[in-house]
Amino acid sequence: MDHNLEKLKEHKIIGRLVDWKRLEDILNNHDITLLDILGKGHRGVVFKGVYNNREVAIKVPRVDAKNTIYQEGCILKEVNALNIGPKLYTFSRDFLIMEYIEGITLKNYISRGDINKEEYLNIVKEVLKQCVRLDIHGIDHGEIQGGKHIVISGSPIKVYIIDFGSAKIGRTPRNFTSAVSLFFGKSYIANRTCEILGVTEIELERIREFVRNYKRYIVKK
Repeated sequence: MDHNLEKLKEHKIIGRLVDWKRLEDILNNHDITLLDILGKGHRGVVFKGVYNNREVAIKVPRVDAKNTIYQEGCILKEVNALNIGPKLYTFSRDFLIMEYIEGITLKNYISRGDINKEEYLNIVKEVLKQCVRLDIHGIDHGEIQGGKHIVISGSPIKVYIIDFGSAKIGRTPRNFTSAVSLFFGKSYIANRTCEILGVTEIELERIREFVRNYKRYIVKK
């Protein structure tokens, strides 16, 4: 077995959440070298690895949770067609292999002291555009509002919405309204957004009115 895999098995938390025998089979069958643990969610554990000479993220189901990996793969395939999310390479019921996005979350980005107003405005616009595309195609991410699934990467900057593990096709999409609440509601990110962009109370009320109209349109669809 790969030395890294043996080491990762000993991780205090992750070690109990993964079917290591199944993971070893996946790595061998797809010629993947495991590098590190990226994190865990409610239903999956994500590792960093190398596949076909490129760095990738490998997601496998937690042994103590419902397996939604295949459904997530199907949705990621759909959103890739909309130019959203990390690129999907391959998936099955037991794993997802996708593009590794190196960057920082929106929350960490916005916590920095010196932020260029124009750059940040472009980030906000890109998130909102992606959310509208998801809404139009009836795909609800489900976890936009917290901001931890929005990643800022590269130079020039690219914006990624990641982790579609809670996404659904068919329920009323709330991506755009959740994103507006994230940026212009009552949270740390919203306060920083208004500070960086110089948003006034009058402008906030216009945004709220627009969102009310948008909600009526989406519900009618």
